[in-house]
Amino acid sequence: MFALTSKKILIVAVFLCSLIYLPGISGPFLFDDRSNITNNSLLLVTRLDAHTLADAAFSGQAGPFKRPLAMLSFGLNHYFSEGFKAPHFKLTNIFIHGLNSTLLLILALQLLNRTHSKNNQHLVFYAGLITILWSLHPINLTSVLYIVQRMTALSTLFSLCTIILYIKARNSSVNSKTTRGSYYIFSLSLLCLIFAIMSKENAILVPLLILLIEQTLFSKEKPWPHILQAPKQLKITGFITFAVLSLVFSIWLIDYASVGYNNRPFTMLERVLTESRVICFYISLILLPRIDGFALFHDDIVISTSLLSPWTTITSFIFILGLLITTFYYRKKNPLFALGISWFFIGHIIESTFFPLEIAHEHRNHLPSIGIIIAAFSLVPIRKLESKKAIAAIIFIAFILGLTTLLRATQWSDYKTLAFYEAKHNSASPATQAMLSNAAHQAGAIEVAITAIENAIRLDPTETAYALQYQHMLAEINHTIPIQLKNSTIEKVRFNRISPSTLGSLINISHCLNKPHCRSIKKEYSQWLNILIKNNPQNSRLHYLNGKGLLASNHIQLAINSFKKSHKLDNTFIEPLLEIIAILVNHGQFHQADKVFNLAKNRNQLRTIPFRNKLDKFKTVIESAKKTRASEKLD
Repeated sequence: MFALTSKKILIVAVFLCSLIYLPGISGPFLFDDRSNITNNSLLLVTRLDAHTLADAAFSGQAGPFKRPLAMLSFGLNHYFSEGFKAPHFKLTNIFIHGLNSTLLLILALQLLNRTHSKNNQHLVFYAGLITILWSLHPINLTSVLYIVQRMTALSTLFSLCTIILYIKARNSSVNSKTTRGSYYIFSLSLLCLIFAIMSKENAILVPLLILLIEQTLFSKEKPWPHILQAPKQLKITGFITFAVLSLVFSIWLIDYASVGYNNRPFTMLERVLTESRVICFYISLILLPRIDGFALFHDDIVISTSLLSPWTTITSFIFILGLLITTFYYRKKNPLFALGISWFFIGHIIESTFFPLEIAHEHRNHLPSIGIIIAAFSLVPIRKLESKKAIAAIIFIAFILGLTTLLRATQWSDYKTLAFYEAKHNSASPATQAMLSNAAHQAGAIEVAITAIENAIRLDPTETAYALQYQHMLAEINHTIPIQLKNSTIEKVRFNRISPSTLGSLINISHCLNKPHCRSIKKEYSQWLNILIKNNPQNSRLHYLNGKGLLASNHIQLAINSFKKSHKLDNTFIEPLLEIIAILVNHGQFHQADKVFNLAKNRNQLRTIPFRNKLDKFKTVIESAKKTRASEKLD
């Protein structure tokens, strides 16, 4: 049983993790996949030249560094699959998950070798169990089948490479008299760290994980590198300097993050309080995974407004504090436990503290969950694994994890199936109800669609998008829109924040205004935009959407004025110019159309993501219209 080689364990782990995710590869691109991938013109890679690849790499909008490695991988996926084909993208994600499982096996062996006898024949088996349980765990599903979360998976991959190489360099410095080789390996570790940060900014926490490994597993060794072997006075000075700089940086970060709360329905303090409960929720999902606990959205989590509201907030803080105290107390008796628990909390410093992000997402546990699994295993003596009961228990746990992930992957195989099961497991989520409404509408199940969108409105009355989606759906199916819904929507538009979902709903309706079935909401659409512009006069997108409404109502000059205002407020936003070009061409004003086209071409160079081919198509339309008008004059 224990004579298994690491190679065999690795093959089993990779095979299992690949097998259980395969049912999900037929699923579509979802939500953030569209804004980051399918709607990103710079990812339409058709040739592998440096300029094209650089454009793809730096076309991202997420994070301060734009995540170029992840974006480049999406562009290469497009090139080799000859289009945005979701199965190809998901197979790539599954392959990356397999690589992460491989790296985790290597890391687990390194950690175990530091805490146990290197001649212990059970270490490979022990490390293999950690690897398999993590690779099968359903909490990792959104990091695999939700395509855009390749950013997370790649960040984990290079973070693990960074840590593995660091430990190898550190072991080399401990066991060898020469340090040249260890510094070469350390340099590779730094390179991997840069790659990790360029995949997703969370990897900036990896140095803290390395410091944690130093404190738990190398505390008895001489400090490394040699600069740390400085006089005590210099060390104290360095520590004070580091502490002061850290404090200043933290204050700056808090100030920087506070701006992002303008578009959030919660404050910074409320988010910090809520995250205490979210952290406990994550731990429960990792240790006691249940299929109805997992979800694409976790927007049904009640916001904590104080330590006692809800009361589970203070109990969560007490639990976390007790866990950290226990970790500190047992740091020498059980360093792996201390490492694992601390690893988990360090991994959540960015996404589960004061930054103005959404409250909870499962993919945030991709790297941190490794710590909980290691901590749980550290509580079981290796010698106990020889018993048949222990082996049977672990096999049973692996089976449950794998089966849960397999069921979820099957649910992700189709948009309508996903919407149905997400709503079944997470009925209190307004975003999930809105997704179910959209899926049911596509399937022609109108009653289900109406019930679901009404549930979404009831569950989150502060989100205007759901009321807009409801009216849009009723218009499309030629249902009369209730006066009460019209009035409540206007109230929401007047007093609620403009969320990304609200803006997205308005954009969807603007595309529909010229169709016969959407004529019934033209008047309401204009009312909404007038109210929004009055409250947000400097928002260029709102003026653009207002122009679309005016154009649909045949108020040509007013539409042109609105488009001009939109572009004036944001000169990199060239969609208004394209609308003006189309109007001028339709009215035979080709000279003016050429002037606006040249302006749009110049402005396009200022965009973070310039349009590809779109302007060329407009130029073709202008030239074609000119030829048509010339031939009409000859006739």
